[in-house]
Amino acid sequence: MLSTYGVGSTFLIKKLANHYQTNDFVYYTFPSIDSTINGTRCLQRIIGLPGDTIEIKQKLLYINNFLITDMPDLKHNYFIKSKIKLDTVFKTRYNLIEGGQISENLDYSFSLTALEADVLKKDSLIVKVTMKTELKDAFDETLFPYSHHFNWNMDNYGKLYIPKRNDTLTLDSINIYLYANLIITYEGNDLKIKNDSIFINQQYSKKYAVQKNYYFVMGDNRDNSNDSRMCGFIPEEYIKGKVISVLRKK
Repeated sequence: MLSTYGVGSTFLIKKLANHYQTNDFVYYTFPSIDSTINGTRCLQRIIGLPGDTIEIKQKLLYINNFLITDMPDLKHNYFIKSKIKLDTVFKTRYNLIEGGQISENLDYSFSLTALEADVLKKDSLIVKVTMKTELKDAFDETLFPYSHHFNWNMDNYGKLYIPKRNDTLTLDSINIYLYANLIITYEGNDLKIKNDSIFINQQYSKKYAVQKNYYFVMGDNRDNSNDSRMCGFIPEEYIKGKVISVLRKK
């Protein structure tokens, strides 16, 4: 979130009786996916509410099939080709902080807002500025739901439905990868798959009644954020509060 709030920023967070909306900044516990980030507290933006369907296509975000305009503070990674080696003065002038040189042929990669990238393109020392974009169907095994049935990556993700309380999910041998962790870890059931048949609490099941509300969150530095694209759905009880005021922004 450093593209939006710098180190040293101070927030007022409301912890009780919250009603969450899209684009709220929430303070939450990152679900355990490995020991390095187990229990980490994060501050990120709600992208999807319970009952929403989200999709990312070539970095563009769609919520319920509507294209969402990027906010000015959002950052993406860019490839930069220069005519000379970029010194510290040049990097500071254009906020080239996160990233660095990636080859001996004056190739660089930095995280920038769209405005920063557009300004940089106009400098006479810059040959080319290109947004880094992953190819559609290029599978990223580190992303939820970690299955080859879903060839998703950071820039091409979904469609993904976000369950809400009292939903009835129709289950099959493929979409069970989306909802298995919800059923087992977050809602405390036993789940087994035998010969493509699904058993929940020892009962053959084609449907599942969702008990809780879930959310989908993302960071504003989109290409460098550990968020719901990595960990999946965020149960409502994992959200510890939402930002209602910024007391000091840096």
